[in-house]
Amino acid sequence: MTEQSKETKAVWERTRELGRQLDEVNGRLDTLEEQKLADRIEELSLVVKRLASKPKADAPAVWNWNAFTPQQQVGAWEILLQWVEGTFRVRWPRSYKEMLGYSERGSSCWWQHPDMVETLTSLMMSHHWAYLDKEASPLRVAEWLGRWLPDAVRQGKFILEECKAGYEGGNGHKHDLFENKALQHDREQLDGYLHMLRTGEVPS
Repeated sequence: MTEQSKETKAVWERTRELGRQLDEVNGRLDTLEEQKLADRIEELSLVVKRLASKPKADAPAVWNWNAFTPQQQVGAWEILLQWVEGTFRVRWPRSYKEMLGYSERGSSCWWQHPDMVETLTSLMMSHHWAYLDKEASPLRVAEWLGRWLPDAVRQGKFILEECKAGYEGGNGHKHDLFENKALQHDREQLDGYLHMLRTGEVPS
């Protein structure tokens, strides 16, 4: 066999090997196309983006009143009062009265009790979880009605127990946060307190 024949045979064998490898590549590509890999990659990309994105919500899952600045407290109070008066009082009036101390008199000092504010905040958040969350369900609603609402009412009545027992007129609170300045209505007092928070007249 001449030297040229050897080179020709080597080229032919190499070409045949490359052809075999090309057939394997084409076969793999056909398999990937059958598996709709592009669609799966796009779907995976969307999942990753959803996981990486920040959840959109009207309010944080947990409020830490101690960490709020005075301005943040004002904003939180506005959200809480909107829920208390617009949802809680409207939909569950008896629970509202019993929890906040309005069942026996027309004035209450509930907003002057930090533990009451925390309890109401928790009740509002759990209500959002039961009714407004994207995964809200009848079971969540049933749990809120049968567990979280009655427990909050019980806590509220306990928190106001001393003020109720020592009621001497007014809203019944034993400690006047405004140096005994007489104000006619609870909301006027609360509005005054919020104003003082805004202007820095009282510590947060």
